[in-house]
Amino acid sequence: MSTDAEQPTPASAAARTIPLHRAIARVTPDAIAVKQSRTGLVGPLITLAITVFSVWSIVAFIDSLPLPILFVFLIITIVLGPLGIIGLVNNVAGTSFIMEREKQSARWQQGLLGMGIGTYELVPFGRIKRFVVITDYDDVLASGVEQDITHWEVVLVKDNDRELAVGSVVAARLLALEAGERANDLAEALAAMAGAPLELADLEGIEDPEADPYDPEDEADE
Repeated sequence: MSTDAEQPTPASAAARTIPLHRAIARVTPDAIAVKQSRTGLVGPLITLAITVFSVWSIVAFIDSLPLPILFVFLIITIVLGPLGIIGLVNNVAGTSFIMEREKQSARWQQGLLGMGIGTYELVPFGRIKRFVVITDYDDVLASGVEQDITHWEVVLVKDNDRELAVGSVVAARLLALEAGERANDLAEALAAMAGAPLELADLEGIEDPEADPYDPEDEADE
């Protein structure tokens, strides 16, 4: 399905959050940001906890522990300490993608080591050819069996046909409709803000697991 989204729609203008694969998209009237979900804090927090334990062990047992063990604690502190802090900052304040209405551009930012703040790809609105939602829902395995997991990717296509991934949704096949709706929702918001053409994923024919299997109209036809 294809449509041109030159004006923001009420749905895209309302501030909301769209869950993605290991990330969330925060949509506001002025910006759309994709950042890691709060579950990404687990790793940095564990890393910092190990670092704190190592520092405490060095201070508390500096006179009793063997030198090799103290050296191991020191190496752990030197290596894991900065990584934990960077990971924490990246999860709390960093973003992997941001589109801003005022700056009229979309940009991709560095990940862990860059703390999600260094731009490595910038696309002005004028260079956006379209947004596309790509899915492997109809693909089958080599055995001919349908895949148990479906993948939905929101892609920005530049005027030189280069494709840049914005975000993805991964879900069990049973939840494919809801996953596709989330991917389409993000693509609609992006296209509305950029005033770019849009190609949504076709969700027709995908069963809704929450739909009522009983249809009074079917019985009336009989």
